[in-house]
Amino acid sequence: MSALLLLFLAVTVTSFPQLPVAFPHTQAIKSDIRFISEITPFSEPEQINDQSLNVIKMLLTHEAPHLNPLVIDKVLTTLKCATAYNVDHNNILTIIDYSLPSNEKRFWVFDLKAKKLLFHTYVSHGIKSGALLTNFFSNKYNSKASSIGVYQTQQAYYGRDGLSLRLDGLDRNFNDNASGRSVVMHSGWYVEENFIKRYGRPGRSWGCPALPLESSQAIINTIKDKSLLVIYYPSDAWFAKSKFLNCDKTIPQYTNSAAIQIPDIAPDEQRDAILFVGSGYKGSKHAETKPVTVISADTYERVFHTTAPLTRMLRRQINNAEYIALNARELFYLSNNTNPDSAGQEDGINAIRFVIPVLKVVRGGYYETQMQFVNLGKIKAIKINGTLARDNSLANNFTVYFEGNSSVNLNAHNEFIRWVGL
Repeated sequence: MSALLLLFLAVTVTSFPQLPVAFPHTQAIKSDIRFISEITPFSEPEQINDQSLNVIKMLLTHEAPHLNPLVIDKVLTTLKCATAYNVDHNNILTIIDYSLPSNEKRFWVFDLKAKKLLFHTYVSHGIKSGALLTNFFSNKYNSKASSIGVYQTQQAYYGRDGLSLRLDGLDRNFNDNASGRSVVMHSGWYVEENFIKRYGRPGRSWGCPALPLESSQAIINTIKDKSLLVIYYPSDAWFAKSKFLNCDKTIPQYTNSAAIQIPDIAPDEQRDAILFVGSGYKGSKHAETKPVTVISADTYERVFHTTAPLTRMLRRQINNAEYIALNARELFYLSNNTNPDSAGQEDGINAIRFVIPVLKVVRGGYYETQMQFVNLGKIKAIKINGTLARDNSLANNFTVYFEGNSSVNLNAHNEFIRWVGL
């Protein structure tokens, strides 16, 4: 009887489907993010062997003739090692070559199954990784730098930068803090081709690979959900220590003469002191900072006959226009070159604006920092408080007089401001 009962239990247990197990959400999912409900099914994991590697090499060489052979070599090794480590991935492959300057197209997306190039465009790097050239990388929190190595794409979601893509860093000590650092792929108005052609390079993110607005949505929807992303740079440490480049010692490696040692500390980028409104301003005590003195990028280039400096450009546009934070010498020039017959025109002191950052709810409940003009009145005159210093630089304090309103002081500081500088 007992044997019969055991047999019955064994049959019934294996006949019923197992119930799904629900796992609680982790705190890593932030409150300002909503996951996309429509998830596109992905293909079965790609199995890479020597024959398929040769086919992929021909594909990359043919479809992307300007892709560096050294990059192709490391990508092929990555694909082989990903198979060796049973990394789940589909047929989409994305490559970023950070050895190229940021004003060149250095982002490729390939469909390995269809054997074709899908996208080739621009991509930004972190603000601490360099200006035009990318020469510093970090896996550390709050580094504001890009991270090299192999990633697996995760879910797409809507956040403060619109449609974005979570990235899971698979390369230990090179990018495995990417998720915790909130390094994601998103769009950026400062990566558009027109912006790059005008200012000489794209703006910079805080470590995220930002894409042009016009193509980011199509790219993210193509590469989401377990595709491989390889962010390349000829780092000697990455070449020697990445498990995705060293799983097969029989693969011929390029000599270390092609590699570069990445510095341990980010190069110090000199920041110009910009002008903040000081005493005399009676704004909100809860504001992030006092108002900053700016002019539009169009006016800046017309008045000063030079390209507007991205290091002092606001990280948010105002009414689809870029604005530049002024330094003391520029303010002094504007105050002494105002045409008295130019009232109401963008000329001299009439071009000066004051802005503050404000948090606003956008896209159904997400908070976004936006820039807002502060109306302190029509400027009547600007007086420099002090004289030229010994090094022939201006004093860093001004008084601005308004028609019908109280005057305010402007003070120059070079402190880091999170919403100034691209």
